[in-house]
Amino acid sequence: MARILVADDDIFILQFIDKILHSSEYETILVQNGEEALRKYYECAPDLVLLDVMMPKKNGLDVCREIREQNALIPILLLTAKQQIENKVAGLESGADDYITKPFDRHELLARIQSALRRQQAIEGKQESPSPEKVSIDLLDLYLNTWQAEYNHTPIKLSRTEFKLLRVFCENPDTVIERQYLLNHVWDYEENSSTRTVDNFIMRVRKKLQTLVQAQGESFPNLETLYGIGYRLNSSQGAGWHAEP
Repeated sequence: MARILVADDDIFILQFIDKILHSSEYETILVQNGEEALRKYYECAPDLVLLDVMMPKKNGLDVCREIREQNALIPILLLTAKQQIENKVAGLESGADDYITKPFDRHELLARIQSALRRQQAIEGKQESPSPEKVSIDLLDLYLNTWQAEYNHTPIKLSRTEFKLLRVFCENPDTVIERQYLLNHVWDYEENSSTRTVDNFIMRVRKKLQTLVQAQGESFPNLETLYGIGYRLNSSQGAGWHAEP
């Protein structure tokens, strides 16, 4: 039975989430501020963390960053009442794997949690493999068993989900990948899901790659958006970095 740490300063939301999780036989640890969330994280070693963004004493983004610095693989989901894209991007940049916007449906909450835990179990299974495997494109290397990425031998700090996303592109260079395919294979979402999750993660990964590539005077690989179609990671046969919003 998975143990889930839930942090939200609204007692009614906390009780609502607790009821949902207990109905699916999850064990819960409930707290109402960021400092308590960190204390319980270190004390109780949860399998997944669900954080409200706006909390007293320490906000959810700061809690997320601290946990992520200690543990690169634990699933972290953020709860936010804000719809603005910049707030969601900030959450992903802090190291969260996904976000849920309030008000949310109980089925959506459970689906996101179950998906995150499945990914975690898959990761733990792969880490038992003895020899590291590597996927490369141009100067970009992904080490699959250690979840480490490098560009021209310079480490790239990626969250687990960012790594999975980049792996899909590295295994399919110069190939258009549809948005729904990424939702299905990286996030385990159902068909025809409506979410901006992919777009936000693409922007984040593109920024990290672009910073390193340009700093070293290179042009490739180029993570390109094909509007209305999908995304493509161009190798050295591509046309260099495109200006992307």
